[in-house]
Order: sequence, then C-alpha cells, then structure tokens
Amino acid sequence: MSDATTDPTTGPAVEPGTEPTTGAVDLALERGLRRRPSGEAPPLPKHLDRATVVWLAAAGVLLLLWLVLVSDQTVARSIAIFENNLVIWVSQHRVSSLDGSLTAIYAFLYTWTVPIVGWSAMVVMVLYKRWRHLVVFLLSLLVVLLVNNIAANTIQRPRPLGVTILGRWQDWAQPAKPIAMATAVLVGAYCTLVPPGRWRRIVPALSVVFLLFYGAVSVYLGNAHPSDVLTAMLVGGAIPLLLFRWFTPDNAFPIAYTRGGNSAHLDVGGARGAAIRQAVEEQLGITVLDVKPIGAEGSAGSTPIKLKVADPVTGEPRPDLFAKLLARSHLRSDRQYKLFRTLAYGRLEDESRFQTVRRLVQQEDYLGLRFAAAGINLPTTHGIVEITPEAEYLLVTDFLEGYGEIGDAEVDVAVVDNALQIVRRMWDTGLAHRDVKPANLMTKGDEVAVIDVGFSQVRPTAWRQAIDLANMMLVLALRTTPELVYERARLLFTEHDIAEAFAATHSITVPTQLRQHLKADGRDLIGAFRAMAPPRPPIRIQRWSARRILLAIGVVAGGLLLVLLVIANLQATGLIPS
Repeated sequence: MSDATTDPTTGPAVEPGTEPTTGAVDLALERGLRRRPSGEAPPLPKHLDRATVVWLAAAGVLLLLWLVLVSDQTVARSIAIFENNLVIWVSQHRVSSLDGSLTAIYAFLYTWTVPIVGWSAMVVMVLYKRWRHLVVFLLSLLVVLLVNNIAANTIQRPRPLGVTILGRWQDWAQPAKPIAMATAVLVGAYCTLVPPGRWRRIVPALSVVFLLFYGAVSVYLGNAHPSDVLTAMLVGGAIPLLLFRWFTPDNAFPIAYTRGGNSAHLDVGGARGAAIRQAVEEQLGITVLDVKPIGAEGSAGSTPIKLKVADPVTGEPRPDLFAKLLARSHLRSDRQYKLFRTLAYGRLEDESRFQTVRRLVQQEDYLGLRFAAAGINLPTTHGIVEITPEAEYLLVTDFLEGYGEIGDAEVDVAVVDNALQIVRRMWDTGLAHRDVKPANLMTKGDEVAVIDVGFSQVRPTAWRQAIDLANMMLVLALRTTPELVYERARLLFTEHDIAEAFAATHSITVPTQLRQHLKADGRDLIGAFRAMAPPRPPIRIQRWSARRILLAIGVVAGGLLLVLLVIANLQATGLIPS
C-alpha cells in the first residue's frame, strides 16, 4: 500500500522522499548568481557628483529664499535697504589710489573673461574632437543667459542707489549678468577640460576665488549688491553643471588627452571596472579578477575587454573571457554613421538605427547564436550582463585563446580555404557579416574564426553577400597573392560570383581598417581580382528616394540654422566682445 497522501490545499498526492527540491536555487547559489531586487541600485548607477549636488542644492535654497522674500515684501524691503546701505558704506571708504586700477581691472574682466576662457576651451574641444562637449558648452551659456535675463526682468532690481557707480554696467542688477556669464564659462571649461584627479579639486577652488574677487570688485565699484553677485554665481554654475552631468557624464564621455585614441573605448577602470566585476559575478556567477581593455585598433563601435576570471566556489583560475562593452555613446555613433551613409549613398541596406543599447546588445547575442547554428567558428556566448539599465551592457563570450588576428598571421592554403568556407556557409544559411576585415578574423594554425557579428544580417540581399566575399578575398590577398586566393575561391564560388563581388566593391563597401591595410600594402589588389574575373560593369550603389532628398534638405537647412544660432549665441553670451 502506498504511503502517498493528498494535501487538501495542493491536491495531488506526494510520495514520501519525492518532495519538490530546491535544485535550481541550489545551483544558482553554488554558481554565485544573485537577482537584483526591485529598487536596488544597479552595479553602475547614474549619479551626480558631490560638487554638482552641493551647487544645485545651494541654487535651490536660493530660489526658495527668493520666493519667500517675494511673498513677504516687508522682509524683502529690509534686506534691500541693508544691502544698499552696505554698498554706500563701501563707496564712502574707497581708496582713491585704487579706484583707477580696480576700474581698469573690472573693465578687462567685464570684456574679456568670457571670450578668453570660452574660446580657449572651444579650441581644445575642437582639437580633441569633443563635439558633444562643445555643443553642451554653447548650450549651457545660452541657457544661463536666458535664465539670467528672465530672472532680471522679473525681479527688476535697480543698481545701488546713492552711490557713484564706477566702470561699465547695463541691465538690471540681479542677477549680475557679467558674474553669471563668467561663472558659466569657467564651470563649462572645468567640465570640458579638467580630467578626474587632483586638478578636479584645485580648479573649482581657484575659480571660486576668482569669482569672489570679481564680485568684490563689482561691489566696490557700486555695480552690484552682494546678493546680486551670489545669485549670479549660483545660477551661472548650477545650469552648466546640470547640463554637463546629464548629457556628458564622465563615465560615458571621459576627458582625456591621448591624441589619436579611439573615442569608442570607454575607461574600464575605477567605478566602471568595479561595476563590471560585480555585475559579472552576480549575473553570470563568474568571479572576475582583472578587467583589461584590448583590441584598440580594430574596434570602432564598442569597448573590447579581456576578463581574467576564477571559479566562484574553488577560486581556481579559469580560461580568460572576452567581453564587449556597449553604451549610449556607441549607440549615438551608430546613428551618426547610418545618417551619413544615408545622405551619401541612400539607404544601402538595413540602415535602420537602433533605438536602445539593450536592442544593440540583444542583436549581437542573437546573431552569435545564428552563426554558431550555421556551423561557423566563433566565440561561444555566455550571456548579457547589465551594468546600467538602458545605458550600458556587457556581452560576455569565450576568449579565443591562442588565436591571433589574421592580419598578423602566416596564411597558407588551408587558412585561405577555411576562411572562404566561412563565406560559403554564410551564403548557404542566409547570413552576412557586413564587416569583414582583419580585426574580425582570428586564426590559430589552420583554424579561422569570426568575431564582432553585431551588425550582421539575416537573409541579406545578393549585393550584401557579394560584398562579404570581396572583402574576405582582399583580406586573404594581403597575406598571400591575389592569384592564389582567386584559384581557391573558384573551388567554392563561380567566376561570375567573384566578378559580381568586385563589381559591387567601392570605397564605401570596404571597412576602414581594410582600406588602410590595402593602402599600406601598395598593390592594386582590387584591380588584380577584376582583371582575373570575367568582365562585368560596376554595380551602382547610389539609391535615390524621396526620403533621402527630404533628409538632405533637412540636414542642410538645419546646418544653416545651427550656424546662425551659433553666431547669435556667440554675440549674446559675450564670446564675441562688444
């Protein structure tokens, strides 16, 4: 007779010793997996630094006090009288021998602080191609100017009464416009020029000392009340800090002075490095011992990383892993690249932009599985790791230990055959890599593997497949001869396939790294392949459409409008002195 019992609350009978186990939970605990509870901060949360928080808090307190004073005219009038009497007292104790010097200093600061600091900062931004910082810098000055003008016209505070005003002045007294613009340009320069480190503490202190001196001179000459200066400093500082921290956070747009570096490569040290270690351990159950950037030359759309890892239970070292960090900066680069291609050539194929970083990393993970299912050699995917929701993700795969870039390898007939076989498999299974270049082809002995399939395509057009073949043959010819590659290609493709591939080849279809290698090689490899293949007219790639025409008109009109706005901005914000 069975000892099974029926639980009235659950229904089915349960045999003794066969109760449900927590095997899945045990496995997760053994691997070190941890699910982040709702509401808990991600490994790398978005946050404002302490200086920004303090400045914004001070600006908020000032705004609150101003609202209180507006609602209580008696208190406001008492403070105004006190400040005016203070300025009168200062004017009565002026030192005549200093009046001329301080007036000249004020005139210089009034006229040249914003142009000198502003143009110096913009020149550095242009030299180091920090275009996003440049746009935010100009925008912050314009917003400060607008807010200052609105506040001044709302408050309508006159200049100190009963005082002989020395030097230049215009507009209402509060906020003091020259001080506000000087503060904005100094804070903007700080946010765009000063890298993290010791100078991040020194520069703000020096800027505050300079602004206090500027404000003290302004009060001494009777141009402003003390609260006018304080209000201007808080308004002029809070707005640029908020805009820069929001649109150009340091973790996504780091400030560095390495000319010729790749802007796609984010810093994987500091807070981000710690977040990567934490996220990989919690989400994949793998202990990360070290995070090291690699592949600086060949990767332009992501940050490639090598992870030194260990078993989470035993602590024993495990084979290194590869990880690709994708962030919003990479998403924006992809959008700009596809916009340029659409304007220059029309929408060639699958040029739709990605809307989120999550979609970008999901695409590469999915395509990696498709390539593996097609029998193509590529690193095995371990999973997607979330660093910052909707902002930064990590795709973790095997590290191809012992493999090297094909551009640095000895290429023989077996390597040529295996590389061409990859293209054959892509053709047969309806895939296209779309970025065949030396950096994306790895070899170990006779083995050939592909990497970086994030922009690959399922069911591509024949034109796109032909481009993959042409680029693969060019990569192989760089390490051998076009004659050898052509003869081996004929074993897998027809001569008409090869002729089509090089008829479709244009400068835009050859990846940048491959173009550089072809130029350094010196041989006319494209011409050599075309000479061996049956003659075929070039395949035109220009695609005209109403969308392309309207987009081009919109970009040109937007560019002209932007130029006019920049000129007006330069004049209004004082970057062009009056």
